[in-house]
Amino acid sequence: MNIELLKFFMRKYHQIASLIAEKSHVLDVGCGEGQLGSILSLKECTVDGLDINIDRVNNKRKYYKNIFLSDIREFEIEKSGYNHVVFSDMLEHVENPENILKNSSKMLSPNGKIVISIPNVGYFMNRLGLLLGNWNYTDEGILDNTHIRFFTLETAKKLIRSSGYQICSTIPETPVISAFWKRTIFSLLARLWPSLFAIGWVFDCEAKS
Repeated sequence: MNIELLKFFMRKYHQIASLIAEKSHVLDVGCGEGQLGSILSLKECTVDGLDINIDRVNNKRKYYKNIFLSDIREFEIEKSGYNHVVFSDMLEHVENPENILKNSSKMLSPNGKIVISIPNVGYFMNRLGLLLGNWNYTDEGILDNTHIRFFTLETAKKLIRSSGYQICSTIPETPVISAFWKRTIFSLLARLWPSLFAIGWVFDCEAKS
């Protein structure tokens, strides 16, 4: 993973962590290398992880109370009462994310929330490329060659709402930009037109009453 992409992911994990209260009980679905767990440890959270390859966690294993080796599509729900269940850039890798989100409500505490990050296939650079006849898959990023579902802002919201949740807040994600003035302008554009200039979003969601 290149350094710019690593910076982006770390910023995204901090955005996710900003939505999680101190000392919360959290399930990190698709915990990967454990970056979110390490950040949440600073907030004294109790974090469980779930992934199809737990070997990637390596030295961050200590930040997780439990790690479940499983595919979320086959995961037998044995625990409930999580304050937050987090899906960080994970739902685009499965055939039926709606079913996964519906089933995940069983793992939440009465006031629990789902936190979801999803990449934006409608990002303006992708639209420009498509206009020019290009749709090139990459090893990482929005057009990751392992993605089997793609979302715009409206279809991401539709997925969440049709799965039984309401969106409490949305944080637009922007690329890593070194120049302060460029970063400021791009952040403003992403807030004003998140469907066009955000490369993804973090959604804070709660179950519909």
